[in-house]
Amino acid sequence: MAFVQRRKGPDVVGSFGLLQPLADGLKLMIKEPLSPSSANFSLFRMAPVATFMLSLVARAVVPFDYGIVLSDPNIGLLYLFAISSLGVYGIIIAGWSSN
Repeated sequence: MAFVQRRKGPDVVGSFGLLQPLADGLKLMIKEPLSPSSANFSLFRMAPVATFMLSLVARAVVPFDYGIVLSDPNIGLLYLFAISSLGVYGIIIAGWSSN
């Protein structure tokens, strides 16, 4: 696909394309910053960051392999549900801050 579009493919960015998500995120943030004119700028920009960070924090109790887990709390399922439900607040804050 990259050859047809005359661009570098995802395997060129970093080792085995591991840096491609970072490059895509940077491109998305720099390319065209869209924000409503009456928006609370700091809240509007921090809402996606909060949602993304909560999704990463939720991965702490999901095992990578048998016996290999980042954190092993006894209430892992409850933790996963609690953190996953907090991700909705990023969407609510984004909508509220845009007036």
